[in-house]
Amino acid sequence: MRFLSWLVDLVIINVLTIVCAVPIVTAGASFTAMNYVLLHKARDNETYIGKMFFHSFRDNLKQGILCGLIYLVIGLIAGVDLYVLHIFDMKATTALMIILSVVSCFIFVTAVYVFGLLARYENTVSGTFRNAIQLTIAHLPLTLVMIVIWMAWLFVLWYFPKTTVLLFLLFGFSLPGFLCALLYDPIFRKMEETE
Repeated sequence: MRFLSWLVDLVIINVLTIVCAVPIVTAGASFTAMNYVLLHKARDNETYIGKMFFHSFRDNLKQGILCGLIYLVIGLIAGVDLYVLHIFDMKATTALMIILSVVSCFIFVTAVYVFGLLARYENTVSGTFRNAIQLTIAHLPLTLVMIVIWMAWLFVLWYFPKTTVLLFLLFGFSLPGFLCALLYDPIFRKMEETE
């Protein structure tokens, strides 16, 4: 029953995240709110999911929007670059595509830390990004595990096309997000103990 309750909670969190991220501009605030609830869930002290989600969404709206837009612009630039390199399809472009893909993974995983930090701590946007980059590098093994989690999830969604939409709607962001929250929560706890 606890496992089923846990799955239902992840579905609710995922649906709230998707709905609040639909106007693209608010995606950053939505991912911040998702991480806020997932961190509480990882610490086993969440109460009302909807109430917690919207509380965090309102509190982090401005910074969440700004962080989300920064990642949107970076993602668009990386996507266009990869597409252009794919069109030329030469040996030199293949090497550039690999380098760009590695850099994109690094940037993506900093987003996991950025929205986690934004959900948990008060800081400026630049301070949040700086801390996220430091955590990404300082905890490289965990960072690589987070990349593997997201890649494995994308693999599942890609290679099971009949269930892709259903899986995305049910657990698209919340399942890998929760697994990542379980990984970075001990780092946050150590930071809090140090402070």
